[in-house]
Amino acid sequence: MSVQTGALGPSGPASKRFVDRAKYRVDRWRTEPNPLWIRELRQAARLQRTPIILMVVAILMTLLIAAIGGIVSTTSNPATTGVVIFQVFFSLAYFVVTVVGPAVAANSIASEREGRTWEAVILTGLSPGEIARGKFLAAYTAISMYTVMLAPVGALSFLFGGVTATEVVVAFIFLFLIALLSVAFGLAISSKMASLRVAIVVTLLLAFPLTITAYLSFGLGLSYAANEAWPAVGEGLPVWLPTAYARAPFDLTYVVFLILMPVVVVALPAWFLYEVTIANLTSVTDDRSTGLKRWFLVAVPTLTVTACAPAVATIPSDREVAAIAMLSFLFVFMSFAAFLFAGEPIGPSRRVKAQWEQERAGKFRRFLGPNAASAGFLVLVAGIVSLALLTVVSIFAIQIGGHTKASEQTAQVIAFAGYAVAFHIFTAGLAAWLRARTGTPLTARVILFTILFAVVVGPWIVAAITGLLSRPGASSDALIVASPSPLYAFVMVDKLSASYPVSGILFAGGLCAAIWAVLGFGFLAAAKRRCDAIIRKHEEALAQTDQLLAKEDEEAAAAAEAAEKAALEAAEEPQGTWTGQGPETAFESASPPDKPPGEPVA
Repeated sequence: MSVQTGALGPSGPASKRFVDRAKYRVDRWRTEPNPLWIRELRQAARLQRTPIILMVVAILMTLLIAAIGGIVSTTSNPATTGVVIFQVFFSLAYFVVTVVGPAVAANSIASEREGRTWEAVILTGLSPGEIARGKFLAAYTAISMYTVMLAPVGALSFLFGGVTATEVVVAFIFLFLIALLSVAFGLAISSKMASLRVAIVVTLLLAFPLTITAYLSFGLGLSYAANEAWPAVGEGLPVWLPTAYARAPFDLTYVVFLILMPVVVVALPAWFLYEVTIANLTSVTDDRSTGLKRWFLVAVPTLTVTACAPAVATIPSDREVAAIAMLSFLFVFMSFAAFLFAGEPIGPSRRVKAQWEQERAGKFRRFLGPNAASAGFLVLVAGIVSLALLTVVSIFAIQIGGHTKASEQTAQVIAFAGYAVAFHIFTAGLAAWLRARTGTPLTARVILFTILFAVVVGPWIVAAITGLLSRPGASSDALIVASPSPLYAFVMVDKLSASYPVSGILFAGGLCAAIWAVLGFGFLAAAKRRCDAIIRKHEEALAQTDQLLAKEDEEAAAAAEAAEKAALEAAEEPQGTWTGQGPETAFESASPPDKPPGEPVA
């Protein structure tokens, strides 16, 4: 029976089928809400300042929007006034959600640890996933109340005209989705911090630049591209996405850019932040890797398919640019994955192995478990497959496009993809090797970042110091000195598009790419040997410890048995009686039963 609702909970899924398990989870969420969520809601309901804060925020936003609407209406028509109110309100609401949401979430777990109540939460028996979901729902409910309180103010733009009801509804839906990401981001940081003040400061320091960058890039920046694709969308308007949903024609471009990409942009980061939170709440001796690797296995094909879409949906003249942009995006994502799994444990702990044996886990489940070498191999193979698949799809799209420079565009895509794949192999292998050779994940990541930064920027610094970049009349072959940098792939693409002999440039780029690939495979093989050696030594040490403990247990058991035997022998021996005489005759034995009392015993 549920403690919160008093209703009987579901006994269990009817079978192991996905439908039955999903139905069981829904019934359980309905009848047994998360206890942490209920506790947080009750605590928030007892606070008298909560409705006051909500009322003050709503009043201030109402006065601000009314003032802006009054000023604009004196010089513009009602439709323009409605558009201005729409843009201003949802821009302000965006900043409120992306700043307040992470701050509220950062207060959830760090406050428990600082207030010495975290142990009580752990003793409830809730799993890390249930704790993360409860804290997330509590913080998301709090930030959702701000959004709901501001809803009447946001609807004012619809009354002036220029904005449809669909646009207002879609804007609020995306506001709730942005709040979801903001809360998940703050919760992931809070799960790592032990101090409340540090958690809030770090969250705000990261939230401010990310908020502004996303507003300028996805808002103002993409509005120009949206206007070019759909002229009905205003140019330079930061809140353009709701307008595109309402006014853009429904075609392949609509499906790719307004349905597929938003789902990917929201779902994958939210899932990743959720898995990070669970990993931070899980003990170091438990399995903290399977969830993140499962997310990675889903994210790679999803992002690959999403990256293939622009190469097919764009016009033939822009497909080469779209392909290179998507290859760059996948390469950056794979580099991020290399940094992420550079913190993998060397191998599974004894507790994880015992759990695997108890659950009869298969080889694939064990492969997804804690292991630095297997993580490096996973990143390497996934990167090669995804980049190669995107390259093949891009080349096919370019060829069927019928552009006059299709062969030239194909060569550019192949050159860029070849260098990207080779350097990805190097990055994945180096990350695994550094994790196997260093003591802590932080050390491995710092060294990896330092090496990659030196490789990417170092050759260009050398070229700048020697004057090759600014020397007038210098040959383009002089840029070969920068060929070890992965940015050299853009040089190859640029020279392939010009009427210039590129044999030397392509040879230098291909040679460096081959060297990076060989080094990457070598680093991964060395990491595998190193991890196997460490795991073998650890198992030998555990075996010796088990032998010593078993020997001590045997000795203790033998000593206990000897003591028990001695006690039994002592209990069976006849005992003397005290006669009250001197020490020589202090004791006399008891008389046998067949002799009269007092007769001396022979």
